[in-house]
Amino acid sequence: MDHNNKRKEITMKHKRFLPLILSLAFILSLTLLVSCQKNVTKEEAKADNSKQVTESTPKEPTAKEVVTQETESEEPVEEAVEKITYTNLVDGSDFSFEDMKDHVLIVDFWAPWCPPCKAEIPGFIELQKTYKDKKFAVIGVSISTTEDDVKAFIKQQKVNYPVIMGTDDLRVEYEAKMGKPITAIPTTFVIDRKGEVSAIHIGAVDKSVFEKEITKLF
Repeated sequence: MDHNNKRKEITMKHKRFLPLILSLAFILSLTLLVSCQKNVTKEEAKADNSKQVTESTPKEPTAKEVVTQETESEEPVEEAVEKITYTNLVDGSDFSFEDMKDHVLIVDFWAPWCPPCKAEIPGFIELQKTYKDKKFAVIGVSISTTEDDVKAFIKQQKVNYPVIMGTDDLRVEYEAKMGKPITAIPTTFVIDRKGEVSAIHIGAVDKSVFEKEITKLF
């Protein structure tokens, strides 16, 4: 009898603690669930942030791409050729040998005080008048004199072709073509359309000689 009463007493005690145990189990379940949700949320946030950083960070160009871009942006640069101009004493205009590259030329180094030089002038005037439409020109290069003396002479003779004052650079250039210094005047060069020397004359030459030499170059 006493034994049965004790079992009933123990059973009643267990029944009293059962609600408490169930409550604790429920609270523990909620705690674990919330913790898991927080962990998942943190992991997802990290993944999203990583994705955003990856997507928002611009791609650095490779060395090959940089070289290609620079190459494509580069434009060919043409070297500027200095154009040397002289004053044409006949009319005061600018004269440049650059503008005569495709012409047949007679380049005459002379001076107005030189008798053989003056003897050639009428022939040059006739050649200029006859062949100017064939891209031909006589160029008078006056040396060892003054500009005023040259202007007075060409005005008196009614010279119809360009006359310029010779410079040291121009003289050196034509001395190089001749292969020796210009020591006498007139010294006259016949130049073809390629800029090559076709003939050189030292001293006065008849008009017919020049005419024969230039016409074969047309």
